[in-house]
Amino acid sequence: MRLSPMELNIVRSAKLLLVSIILLACNLLPWYAVPGTPEATVSNQSTASVTVNSGQATETAKPLPATSQAGATEIPTVAEDTAGPYSLEISDRYPFFETKVTIGLSLAARSGQLWIGTVSGTLEEVDSQNGTFGQSISLAPDISGNMPMAFPIQKIAFEGEYLWAFASFFQDMAPPGLYAIDPGSGKIVQQWDLNSSEWMEGYERMQPSEEFGVSPGKIWIDSHIVDTETFEVRKVFMPGITNFAYGGNDWMWITGEMGGACDDTILINVNDPSMEWCPDEWPFMVHTQDGMSAVNPGSPMVLAGDRMWIAGSWSAESLTDSPEYTLDAYPADMDQAMKETGPLASVPLLDSDASVMMLFAGDYLWLVYTGDKAGWLYQLDPQTGVTINSLDLVGDEGRAISDVPQGIAAEGDNLWILTSRQLLRINLP
Repeated sequence: MRLSPMELNIVRSAKLLLVSIILLACNLLPWYAVPGTPEATVSNQSTASVTVNSGQATETAKPLPATSQAGATEIPTVAEDTAGPYSLEISDRYPFFETKVTIGLSLAARSGQLWIGTVSGTLEEVDSQNGTFGQSISLAPDISGNMPMAFPIQKIAFEGEYLWAFASFFQDMAPPGLYAIDPGSGKIVQQWDLNSSEWMEGYERMQPSEEFGVSPGKIWIDSHIVDTETFEVRKVFMPGITNFAYGGNDWMWITGEMGGACDDTILINVNDPSMEWCPDEWPFMVHTQDGMSAVNPGSPMVLAGDRMWIAGSWSAESLTDSPEYTLDAYPADMDQAMKETGPLASVPLLDSDASVMMLFAGDYLWLVYTGDKAGWLYQLDPQTGVTINSLDLVGDEGRAISDVPQGIAAEGDNLWILTSRQLLRINLP
């Protein structure tokens, strides 16, 4: 069933509480043995390759006609035993838990730069060549006492000259904050208290933010747009509990809790935020028989070529207490999209909408499960969604201690996966 805003708040508050409990128990958790990897060190550790499960290569699927609505029978189901024409391998593992005594939560990468955001409120610079740590920047507020301070850095991203970070915890303990950091000097150039009177003036927060969106020259967060050069802040309507995806043209796609209005998906013009797309319903999205959108509020999205992939739609045939979920592709061009009556491609998901991360890199769509199938990486065709390769990143040992993926990023010829306790490098094909 679709969660109400209050229920969504409860889920996210429970998640933050769980994070703090994990942080308090850090020293009690054993490091698990990785085959071929020495005990936790931070130096360059080129481990034995981990290959995908054996099996036959997936037959190449023909692109679907632009006007067809794909069904589960038309595109092969995502499965664990899929192997492509080559082996997808982990080339390096860089464990950091024992040496840093911290839990990884967010990841950003570009042009030889690699940064990790942690549960304890620090930003950690990582050498992309050998995995060693460099600068460490603390964003956590100074709170006296003997208890460890949890200040989860929930998202980091590069835009313009700066590394941008968003961190928050419980409102009365550590208010949410947005930070612009010079990655060269490690200096916090600008920061915003998202509970301050200046930020909140004339604005009532619908739901707490969990992340931010990025478009050229702009950061989108908490119903505000921040200019990444001038730091000018502009208010603009956004739904609560949002996910963002820049469409690569004039539009920022935003999914979030809007009480069902415009199918809980709004598009705002990046050049003129006063312009928006918010129809009564989107004609290209799947709807139930009673007209309700099958797209969940806050569904993750990613632009892959000319298609916007949205994860976590309910299957129109399975809107029950235990619905099935799909990954659907829509035209990124709105003129084309508004002429469609369904997804261009659709594949089943093994987890719900809140349990996947996605990235488009190296001409492929990458999907990482973080829920029931935590630790599985899938390489998908960006046009059809057909699985090309799959890889178990952490194994049963990692899942047993919740060493699950937290971030995914591309840098150079590498795909980087951050888990709670280690950083993984995968060479892009």
